[in-house]
Amino acid sequence: MNRFKRGGLFLVGLLLIVGAFGLYACGKRGEGANLKISSWGDLQENQILVDLIAEFEKANPTIKVDLQRIPFGEYTTKLLTQIAAGSAPDVIFVETNNFVDMYLRDAFEPLNPYIQADNFSLADYYPQVLDRFTANNNVYAIPRDTAPICVIYYNKKAFDAAKLPYPSDDWDWAQFLADGQKLVKKDATGKVTQWAFIDDWTMWEPWLYSAGGKWADDVKKPTKWVVAEDPGFVAGVQFRADLMHKYKVMPAPSSLSSMGGMGTSDLFENGTVAMFLSGLWKTPSFRDHIKNFNWDIAMFPKGPTGVRAFGTGGSGYGILKSSQHKQDAWKLIKYIAGIAGAKKLAQTGLAQPAMISVSDSPDFLDGKDPKNKKMVLEAVKYVKYQPMAKNTSEVFYGVINPVLDKVWNGTLTAAQAAEILKPELATKPPITQ
Repeated sequence: MNRFKRGGLFLVGLLLIVGAFGLYACGKRGEGANLKISSWGDLQENQILVDLIAEFEKANPTIKVDLQRIPFGEYTTKLLTQIAAGSAPDVIFVETNNFVDMYLRDAFEPLNPYIQADNFSLADYYPQVLDRFTANNNVYAIPRDTAPICVIYYNKKAFDAAKLPYPSDDWDWAQFLADGQKLVKKDATGKVTQWAFIDDWTMWEPWLYSAGGKWADDVKKPTKWVVAEDPGFVAGVQFRADLMHKYKVMPAPSSLSSMGGMGTSDLFENGTVAMFLSGLWKTPSFRDHIKNFNWDIAMFPKGPTGVRAFGTGGSGYGILKSSQHKQDAWKLIKYIAGIAGAKKLAQTGLAQPAMISVSDSPDFLDGKDPKNKKMVLEAVKYVKYQPMAKNTSEVFYGVINPVLDKVWNGTLTAAQAAEILKPELATKPPITQ
């Protein structure tokens, strides 16, 4: 997440303590414990893993499992420190982006021999997320979930008041904008009382992708950043900026600052914004908090040339090379990333299981809001992953985003930003070794 981003900020004080001392599933065990697994997650998500571990231990009484919970922001650094110190866990929970950090440091045990020995079928996993965890024909993690960042939550009451039909999954930028212009409401003084659209965080990637743009010359083996050279960058970034400054259907950063520091999802929950872009993981919160209007979801709109594409999150479980208990670790992964784990995850409504059969079942498609939840099953076909380079995050947050902040506040155009970024990106090529 990314949670990316799609993704990751949890009870920092508590979790820093957890990162230092470990938090165990059922309290700290005695010397009999012989398998360790690390993860992050909120209490609901963590409880799924706690329950699965308990079931696994019951079925495998000779294996004891300790769960170490580490804050997301500390996760990769903590694991690399543990590996260097010889105290790393056996099984680790990885997200589609921090997987890259660990893989490029040769931390993972290839799973092909275990898969082949057990005749473990991968046929039911979404091929897109399975491919993300595959390199040089070796699988390094078994997927747990996938998370297309393409979910446009919309307020049905706002659409009804504007006399607009509800969004179709087949809509495009033009229809999105046309609807947005009719959804904006102002009071007698001209102050906006209802905005049309907002995103969960500053999301420019789906606009880049749906304009036909890309990050690098090759996702799996990047050698050059091409993002600022791609026409899709200018088209996508400028369209997002225009939503704020030209069409005024989306609050600019200055407008957000005047709203009292409320989170963007809060603005959707309280009816201040009619459409909200995020991932499916917002569903449990919206089910609990939204009482004053009905809502549903639609897929992120296609670009002006009909391209449909957006980023994604997702996660899985891998075995570290340093593990002294690889066979037991494999048994654990098969269980928690298999059908039992997928069903438990599906029933929370928190995430889309990576197993196709479970995603397309009543465990996930539960008939509750959002009614169009099946949309995300189709959306997986259009996901894009960030390049597999050690410095992708550094380039994203340290080089690109500071320049784009000036586009969002209206002091640069997308074309001007591209010209600034081209030489900067040339000095920081992808690091893949």
